[in-house]
Amino acid sequence: MKILDTQHKLNRLPILFSSLHPSHLRSEMVDVDTLSIVLTGFGMIIALTYYALTIRNQNRTRQAQLLWSIYDNYRSIESRRQSMEISSWEWEDIDDFFEKYGQQNNPEAWTLWTTKAALFNGIGILLKRNLIDIKLLDDLLTNSVDRHWNAMKMGAILLEWRKRLPLQRKERGWMHDPKFSDHVHESTTSTTFNGFDYLYTRLMEYREAHPSEYT
Repeated sequence: MKILDTQHKLNRLPILFSSLHPSHLRSEMVDVDTLSIVLTGFGMIIALTYYALTIRNQNRTRQAQLLWSIYDNYRSIESRRQSMEISSWEWEDIDDFFEKYGQQNNPEAWTLWTTKAALFNGIGILLKRNLIDIKLLDDLLTNSVDRHWNAMKMGAILLEWRKRLPLQRKERGWMHDPKFSDHVHESTTSTTFNGFDYLYTRLMEYREAHPSEYT
């Protein structure tokens, strides 16, 4: 029996040694290398995904903070007082408005009006540059923007003011004044406060495209 066992073990030696052949070792090394590459790839994917989600959350947080800062300014007592005063003004048509509240005859009232218009213009520019999420903006300001543009007729006044600006600048000599020549161009229509237009248009388009959110 011992002789048979010994013979059996000797017969298995070629098989054992064959497993140590370089070709088998190389195959196992290739498998290990492949596994290592795959694991490294998965690790990079996970890291990039985490980084992208982190940046996305940070951007959302910054947008929310920026919008809240704007909204906090908008809902301040002073801002509300401005809106109430502008809405109390009485005028028959655009010419009558500029006669009563325009820059030449009533600079204080005109400063008040342009301050309010500048606020909406700034918000519109931020929206145009994708620095504010339109959904958040819609939730907070659409009704107010609509009221100022239409009910308080700020839109009509702004559009008419743009038509008059080039002539006013020409009459005041700004077209050829070195202090303003780099910023003022002769044209039939100005683009002053065009962020206000953009804000109103985008918010109205968004509301029209998402009616279910308001029913």
